Amino acid sequence: MLPETHTLSAPSVNLLLHVLRLKGQDVEALCQQAGLDPVLLQDVNGRVPVEQMQALWQAAIAATGDPDLALHVGEAVNPTSAGIIAYVMMNAPTLHESLRKLCKYQDIVCEAIRTSLEVQQGEALVKLQVISSFLENPRHALDSEMIIYKNAFEALVGQPVPIKQVLFVYPKPESIAEHQRLFAPATLVFDAPYSGFVLDASCLQLPVVTANEELNMVFEQYAREYLQRLKEPKTVRERVQREIAQLLKGEEPGINTVARNLAMSVRSLQSRLKEEGVTYQALLDEVRKEIALRHLHDNQNTIADIAYLLGFAEPSVFSRSFKKWTGLPPGLYRQEHLRMQAAS
Repeated sequence: MLPETHTLSAPSVNLLLHVLRLKGQDVEALCQQAGLDPVLLQDVNGRVPVEQMQALWQAAIAATGDPDLALHVGEAVNPTSAGIIAYVMMNAPTLHESLRKLCKYQDIVCEAIRTSLEVQQGEALVKLQVISSFLENPRHALDSEMIIYKNAFEALVGQPVPIKQVLFVYPKPESIAEHQRLFAPATLVFDAPYSGFVLDASCLQLPVVTANEELNMVFEQYAREYLQRLKEPKTVRERVQREIAQLLKGEEPGINTVARNLAMSVRSLQSRLKEEGVTYQALLDEVRKEIALRHLHDNQNTIADIAYLLGFAEPSVFSRSFKKWTGLPPGLYRQEHLRMQAAS
């Protein structure tokens, strides 16, 4: 499939614009430079592509001459201004449960960065990983998010949360004075495999000072519904891809079946796909290729099993198709993948 375009909420973009206004910047000019639609930013449910947000960061840093702008923006943001996700976190009973809600609902704020929580050997790791191919220079997005997280931890429990290490996936900047000031006394680690925080696991049991069980249920229901709407396919192309993936269970899903499931005629479906610049067969190939790659990487199924799962009549037909997609037959592709894994 084509790379997925990830988005972030318009209110989160407006937080940056608010800080820039306070710094005397011409935010309208910066938005125009980044290709941001002012009307979209006025919609509380609006979504902004991450590539436009990245362009806005670059324009803002050039205008202010501040390489640490993202840290300063995060420092200026009130953690409770993050909207529904903040309300869910503020009403969870403990820091542990609050962080679990953050991981679960983070896409409401930004889909380009995945937050996860790992607890082992007496330590808790809050991990931030960039998952969007469009976020080519993630430092600014990560810096602002991490300082907001740190401030949120302290606001939630009403006291400083001792952080052992702060990890940054990017190389060490020329000056780290602001990093040291904002994250002290934690040890800073640059060029890490991911960004995040390492803290004592005992901190997770700290109670959230604003916890309210009834409000927690109300806000979480709203967050669940919002996230579900966010994940719904936005285009006919995406709807067709989802249907094909669900129907690929040992037989090739025909366009007639997919059209019926989408409550459309075949002619109407073909016409809509043509408007989006794609054919049904091309989408079928994309979905099959993605699923085939996943199974070959897992190394759990035989080539014949994968061919059957993808609805091919014979393994040889699957092999020819896979070679057309990737330039290699599936068996050789799997060998190369395993060799590269072993080498790394």
